[in-house]
Amino acid sequence: KTCLRDSDMQEQSLGQIISMRDLQRGDLVFWKGHVGIMQDSETLLHANGHHMKVVSEPLEIAVARIAAKGSEITSIKRL
Repeated sequence: KTCLRDSDMQEQSLGQIISMRDLQRGDLVFWKGHVGIMQDSETLLHANGHHMKVVSEPLEIAVARIAAKGSEITSIKRL
């Protein structure tokens, strides 16, 4: 399947929705205008403006920082 360019289009067209309790390597985590990929059940790999680079960090820390700026996870999907 083709992977579209923008994260909102990717969120709408790729994978199946899963629970945050069931995370594994390769799962996609979406916020408005952003997507990251899980390295394992706890670690997110993503490029972001906070660090101004690609980082590997605990998902819990990324979620808290992004929530503090008024955004939240919109979906988690498995390909």
